[in-house]
Amino acid sequence: MEARDTARLTAVTLVVTAVTAWFSYAYFAIDEHFQVVEPTFHLLGMTPEWTLPWEIHERMRPMLQPFVYFVVGKIAMTRDPFILGFLFRLVTGLACVFALRLFIRTALPWCPADRARLFVQVTTLAGFLPYLFVRTSSETFSLAALTAAFAVLLRGASAPEWKLGAPSRLALAGFLFGVAFEARFHSAFVTLAMLAWLRIVARASWRSLAWVVLGGLGALAFGALVDRWGYGEWTFPAWRYFRANVLEGAASYFGTDPPFAYLWMLPANVFAPIVIALLVALVLAWRRALRHPLTWATLPFFLVHNLIPHKEERFLFPIAVFAVALVPLACARIPRVLVAINFGLMTLLAFYPLGWNHHVRFQRALHDRGIDEFHAHALPDFELGLPAYHPRVWDVEKSDAATIARRIDAHDAKPWLVTDLPVLPPELEGRATLVWTELPSFVSAETIVNYNEHAKPPLRRLEYRTLWRITEGTSRP
Repeated sequence: MEARDTARLTAVTLVVTAVTAWFSYAYFAIDEHFQVVEPTFHLLGMTPEWTLPWEIHERMRPMLQPFVYFVVGKIAMTRDPFILGFLFRLVTGLACVFALRLFIRTALPWCPADRARLFVQVTTLAGFLPYLFVRTSSETFSLAALTAAFAVLLRGASAPEWKLGAPSRLALAGFLFGVAFEARFHSAFVTLAMLAWLRIVARASWRSLAWVVLGGLGALAFGALVDRWGYGEWTFPAWRYFRANVLEGAASYFGTDPPFAYLWMLPANVFAPIVIALLVALVLAWRRALRHPLTWATLPFFLVHNLIPHKEERFLFPIAVFAVALVPLACARIPRVLVAINFGLMTLLAFYPLGWNHHVRFQRALHDRGIDEFHAHALPDFELGLPAYHPRVWDVEKSDAATIARRIDAHDAKPWLVTDLPVLPPELEGRATLVWTELPSFVSAETIVNYNEHAKPPLRRLEYRTLWRITEGTSRP
């Protein structure tokens, strides 16, 4: 495949990633915001310390990624949280695309001539990659660093000799592996597997391994300095994380799943046909190429995460590029129906802020209306947790409809009412004026109410956060 064709496809990935960064302001998992973006906002002086999650207070999250975003925020010279959020996503996406470009340059020569085009196509045009690339999660930051580390480490090497580059390149690869660790501690399983592959399969010398380790230690030392800056004291987040989640079992408090649950968890999204095909291809590739570096970079990581009781799809994001790159080892072509589904979903994710019960659209509506102090009533079933991109003051009080109505009549009501559907209980009819709702105009509220009444697990209730302005002292008609 010609270099210009590769450059064109990479450019497509770059454009789609940039577009997705703009529109995809929702998060995939809440930790994507509160363990990375919220600490950054705090470092920038935009949010108080009490808004930070318990992991930050326990000093068990590294500060390297918030530090990078802090620098971006300082350069941008803005305190608008949604502009900053876009810039954080864009910078992360650009880092991932750059790492992908390095990876393709390294791994493309390994492909047989008849599968080189397929390799470039699946690595640049996999529909879910731009969406993953712009996540501000630690897993995506680790994805960029791991992909770049792999590319730098094996640049110019090929079977069967697998001759490695100069010590400076090995040290740089080690540094990038260390950055991946500072972002997501679980990436150590990839690093250890690659060190084992270097020694067992590539027959690398101990001297070469030492350069990689030395580079990794350099990254850890830099991370320690950043943690000292972020927390204001010397700390070792990796140990605190291990102690809390492994020794004390804190991770299991958030749910546990049986071994190999990822086999049915990963397809549980809009990309189900693509993910199922990818899982089948991975198994075939692992079986056919046990000595391949991509097998060593993915298989141990996948197996270890299946043995960890607490599982989330995002935990496997760091190996997404490696997993996609294994597809040409399993098949020579992709069915057209999967290609069509892939591009259709890529387009959807590029332009629609897909998320699950995130309500970032609601927070953006408050922001666009200049509501910096939000004093509101809510009904008993409202989730009171602090939302992402919350205003400076988030004062929401839950009460039953009758209590809210009495307070309206007593002229001591808060100015706003927030509900999860544009529907008012009888006690509040005529007491509030609809201002904004997440519910699309072509969907009726009654349809959603009927659905929620019959929705049973695994189906999720549908919520469309709605803003009402309370009309004080108005009697019910």
